[in-house]
Amino acid sequence: MEFKSFLAFLLTLLAIIVVVVGLTVKSFELLPEKKNCEGYSLFLFSDENKVDTEVGKGKLIKLRAINAGDFGDKYEVSLKGPKWAVIKPDSFSLKSDDSKRLFLYISPSLGAEGKYNIVVTVKSRCVSESQTIKVGVLPKND
Repeated sequence: MEFKSFLAFLLTLLAIIVVVVGLTVKSFELLPEKKNCEGYSLFLFSDENKVDTEVGKGKLIKLRAINAGDFGDKYEVSLKGPKWAVIKPDSFSLKSDDSKRLFLYISPSLGAEGKYNIVVTVKSRCVSESQTIKVGVLPKND
């Protein structure tokens, strides 16, 4: 009888260990996978970092994104600034050592006189680069 009790105790202990180990493994699976971003790199350049324009006059500013990493990547482009500023394209993909031309178009509306910072950000899962363009808007010169 003692042997049966001891065996039952061992089987119960083994079952508890299996359950605890199983729960531990499950909890590690629920943690987000750490992204491995080694080998990814991005550069973002603007042809002009400071521009002046007049109300009602459009201006095109060119930027270039360069994938300086070892792998191809997909990028999203965003813009922080006034509503009269638009960036195109808003997403793209690049192979390693490839580049993409981005176009920032500004066309200040009436009453927009003043100074503005427009921030263009290009980012992927692993990298993010921003470029700030300082814009001075002058009154319409009639």
